[in-house]
Amino acid sequence: MGTVLGVTDGVDLNNQALRLERQGDLQGAERAHLEAIRVKEAGLGTDHFTTAVSYNGLGELYLKMGRLDQAEEYLNKALRVRSQSGPKVDLAVTRDNLGQLYEMKGDLKAAQEIRLQGAPDNIACGNYNCAKLSNTLSSLSRCSACQAVLYCSPPCQTADWKRHKKYCRRPNATAGQA
Repeated sequence: MGTVLGVTDGVDLNNQALRLERQGDLQGAERAHLEAIRVKEAGLGTDHFTTAVSYNGLGELYLKMGRLDQAEEYLNKALRVRSQSGPKVDLAVTRDNLGQLYEMKGDLKAAQEIRLQGAPDNIACGNYNCAKLSNTLSSLSRCSACQAVLYCSPPCQTADWKRHKKYCRRPNATAGQA
């Protein structure tokens, strides 16, 4: 019974968090994600792939809020679980989220490395809104300047440019950064 409640209540709370986030209530979304995690951990455990959905969702929210240390904590929790169970595409998405986090921290080498861990056949397009979540390395193109982000098409690269241009640097420009 606890498992059923953990999944049902947790999914409802995840959906509530997403609605609140779309409405601009990021603090309300955070509370809903944290409650979803509490419910899922109690009912399903910390290693269940459904719990990882909540870890990843909260990590994405913290990225949006600029709370990078907290984003990294929850995205790494999601990565740990998704590396062991659940759909491969979810793992690709979490790696790309971590790639975005490393971009925001100025570590383009780490961004590239985490994304390439999915090679040769499980890499997410760098455009968050792309419907093609899992791609082969050979089907993707890299950002020509920093090489840290991979895209499935020129329209996806164009769509992501508003986000990525804040962090994009040629490799020699990042050599002195930690």
